[in-house]
Amino acid sequence: MIKAVVFDVDDTLYDQKAPFVAALRTQLQLPADYDLDPIFQSYRQQSMQAYAEVSSGRWSREEMAVNRLNIALQQQNLPGVTTAQALDFEQAYTHGLNHIELFPGLKTALDRLHAQFQLGIITNGKTQHQLAKVMRLQMHRWIDREAILTSEDAGVEKPDPQIFTMMNRRLGLRASEVAYVGDCYSMDVKAAKKAGWHAFWFNHRNLEIPDGEWIPDQTVGNASELQDLLLALSAVSEF
Repeated sequence: MIKAVVFDVDDTLYDQKAPFVAALRTQLQLPADYDLDPIFQSYRQQSMQAYAEVSSGRWSREEMAVNRLNIALQQQNLPGVTTAQALDFEQAYTHGLNHIELFPGLKTALDRLHAQFQLGIITNGKTQHQLAKVMRLQMHRWIDREAILTSEDAGVEKPDPQIFTMMNRRLGLRASEVAYVGDCYSMDVKAAKKAGWHAFWFNHRNLEIPDGEWIPDQTVGNASELQDLLLALSAVSEF
């Protein structure tokens, strides 16, 4: 029986692509209908490695901004940007992230879930940076600080199953009693399932499952379907 629901943050609670696209269009001269999703996905996939390069001292913060964006562009056979352009993009993207909002319907679902389940967050990233997003999204209305676990807090990061095991101890629950909601198959679904959790895949980017080894318990394709899933979960627990 599920007793807790734990969420990813980036591109699960809010639309991370919208501020990325808005910032990138200020720097690239591309047709209005040009699909920027592959660049966005590539940029996101580099997150762990990029921050590792900074933490190790191999890259400065400025070098990370330049290299991370140019790698994503080059993977799509697009010309790179200058240092000034990369820093302007970073500034615009950061500004956009300062104005994020929950996906439609999540407030209603969280109100219902909060009354019946323990709620939590597991997210990769620097604690201060991720907590700032959590506060902007007003997630503190439903989730206490001790139920928020960042990779910096844990000393390990998704997809390492250990971070999920650490959350088990924080919640005082067995793995089989917890469900995880995330947008990334490998980082969220596969990792949670390997840890023995239930996994709900918020596949609103319409991505393919890269392997058939781990199957999500539920898959939803947009914010409305996610709301319906969470409300249905809360309805079942009432009986």
